[in-house]
Amino acid sequence: MNERSWERLGAASGLVAAVLLLAAFVTAPSPPGLDASAATIIGYLGDHRVGMLTASLLVTLAAVAFLWFVAHLRHVLQRAEGGAEAFSPVVLVSGVSLATVCALGMVPLTALATLIARPVGLGESEAVRVLYGMHQLSLGPVGLLVALFAVSTGAAMVRRELAGPWLGWLGMIVAVIGLVAGVSSFFAALSGTAMFLAYAMGIAFALWLAAASVVMLLRPEVERVTTARGVFAR
Repeated sequence: MNERSWERLGAASGLVAAVLLLAAFVTAPSPPGLDASAATIIGYLGDHRVGMLTASLLVTLAAVAFLWFVAHLRHVLQRAEGGAEAFSPVVLVSGVSLATVCALGMVPLTALATLIARPVGLGESEAVRVLYGMHQLSLGPVGLLVALFAVSTGAAMVRRELAGPWLGWLGMIVAVIGLVAGVSSFFAALSGTAMFLAYAMGIAFALWLAAASVVMLLRPEVERVTTARGVFAR
């Protein structure tokens, strides 16, 4: 397999991650807020157990596909930067961290949806709320990591190191949404606004990821003849 084919495969992995992520949003019904009672959470998980398990699986698979895409971006940026190591390390670390936190954030929800099939005792109600809260509060770190990944990848796009500048500016918008959603998850976790921003961030990120993947799939970066500006040039 030549480099052009490998790059198409890497770009396709980003599209797969975006589609899986959007499918997870469609599969999972709107969850109760963080301030919901244990009875409400248990009822919600009992009514939508299969949907929640499916959504958890889709998000985890999306994280795996996203890791391949991040590795592809690292290769492309390292070549475009000529060894200067400007944005490529940040894109790699933030992307890997984002995938890891997303996958781990689904573990408490998966555990709840799996164990909810049996009756929940009175003493276990608070444990249900704690596990559910851990899942919901993981959206804070996810938002901040989305912001870091989108701003670093977007900056590389603006500098024409990959894809195109217009995608880079869209990435900056996604970064702002991620930053606002991440911060609000820490300071306004009990509000409906925080949940709305989290959903908006997820959908915006998935659509931006899909657009970037399609552009890179149609025109592999190895075909581009560019001379990137030196980041550390005086």
